[in-house]
Amino acid sequence: MDSRCSWTILTLAFALGSGCAGDDSGSAATGDTATGTGTTSGSSASTSAGSATATSTSGASASASTSATGTGDTDTVGTTTTTTATTGAETDGTGTTGGDEGLYDPDNGPSHEGGTVVAVCSEPEILAAIADASAGDVITVCPGTFSFNQLISVDADGTDAARIFLRAEAPGTVTFNLSHIENFKISGKFWIFENITFFGACESPNACEHAFHIVGDADDVILRDNEVVNFASHVKLNGEIVGMGPAKSFPDRTWFIGNFWHNTKYVENDAPHNILNLDGGEDHVVRGNIFADYSTPASLPKSASAVYPKASALGMLIEQNLIVCEKSRTDGETNRGIQLGDGAPASICDGDDDQDGNGDCVEKGQSQEAVVRNNIVIGCNNGGSSAGIIVGSDRESWISHNTVYNAEPRSAAFYEGHPNFDTLFRFNILENGINTDYAKRPINEANNITPSQAEMNAIFTAPAAGDFSLADGATITEQNAADPAVPHDFCGYPRGESADLGAIEYSTTYGGTPCATIVKAMYDKIP
Repeated sequence: MDSRCSWTILTLAFALGSGCAGDDSGSAATGDTATGTGTTSGSSASTSAGSATATSTSGASASASTSATGTGDTDTVGTTTTTTATTGAETDGTGTTGGDEGLYDPDNGPSHEGGTVVAVCSEPEILAAIADASAGDVITVCPGTFSFNQLISVDADGTDAARIFLRAEAPGTVTFNLSHIENFKISGKFWIFENITFFGACESPNACEHAFHIVGDADDVILRDNEVVNFASHVKLNGEIVGMGPAKSFPDRTWFIGNFWHNTKYVENDAPHNILNLDGGEDHVVRGNIFADYSTPASLPKSASAVYPKASALGMLIEQNLIVCEKSRTDGETNRGIQLGDGAPASICDGDDDQDGNGDCVEKGQSQEAVVRNNIVIGCNNGGSSAGIIVGSDRESWISHNTVYNAEPRSAAFYEGHPNFDTLFRFNILENGINTDYAKRPINEANNITPSQAEMNAIFTAPAAGDFSLADGATITEQNAADPAVPHDFCGYPRGESADLGAIEYSTTYGGTPCATIVKAMYDKIP
């Protein structure tokens, strides 16, 4: 099945001249896709000082297929197979070729074609279709605005070959106004939510805690090409006892692809404020999203993160996201971009191999074996413990080729870590460096650059306005041999044998719109 349009493959639209009918976000469909870096069938990612692996597959739907523009070639990185879509020329999978060869064309999940369309045009019809759903249903919402003030249980199971969809035909045509404390509670497997605006329309400060609460055995859920606005934690994912217990079941392989997550006001709900608040599970993917303006108000002294895996979350892939902690509202509380791990108790953690009700987060880390690559993080500088990338209790995650800007007066990254395991920082541009004042283990970092904000303003044209085109790239271009775990850049273009630092590859020749132009368009989408 072909992948739907998303910011992740926007570069292919520019490079190959394709577009998506009816999709006013500017995204592109590319026909059948090849898988990205990943293992299959629920295998977890692992990293070491010399290699990194990542997961971005979901059972049979993630098998490699032939690209519409050429062949899919594979190259092994450590214990992981990297597959790239090529456009009429061979590539070794390490980003050494230029032109349009080697464009990153990851599997972003199946399309709805082939399913049973269930057209719904009113609130009662939408609720009934969700309640009565069966494998293969494509619940397609008529254009319009629909209002709900109730918990909506999503408990039917699809299958890998017959997903259940709740979708609009095109982004921007369907809005759900939601005003309950948690709105969609998902316990069913193999659901895909796409192209819908989920808007928190709550008058009470105690409502709009979550747009989505994903629990228990809700494996293989995909949220794709949606806009989700004005919630405390837009998504909460956690374990739940299924059956007699005491062990919990956790959702695995949850994919967040090409969504726009933001708030247009401070959400006063006195609850955790993290857009993707993910407790446990394996092989989640966060790719090609925009996150913006999610800080808590100053009256609520708590931190807020865009992506927050913890409670023994294992093998997560976080790539090609634009995170702007604050653009429109700069008076909020502590904000963080990507936060790996915290101090959750074992009783809420995954990794409970002996089924005694306690997971392995204390001994093995709250975040485990994540791959964090090719993200751009801006404006996470409010509050005493703000940072673009913050590492709490973590085991062997690989943080590579990210760009963090506007962190001063604080550091781009904060590292505490786990006393028994490394977290590896490689090939990043980290404004004002890494704060290691509370490190539990010496930091394992190399090949990074830590310029001041003034120096970053000299490197890039206008980064404060989202313009990361080069003004003077002498300190970041072709600095090191390429990281074999990161053969592509933020926009999916191939890296050269001597790669540039940070999220964007400037020095490798390729066809298509410059990546900095695409980043600027994403930034300008934020109101």
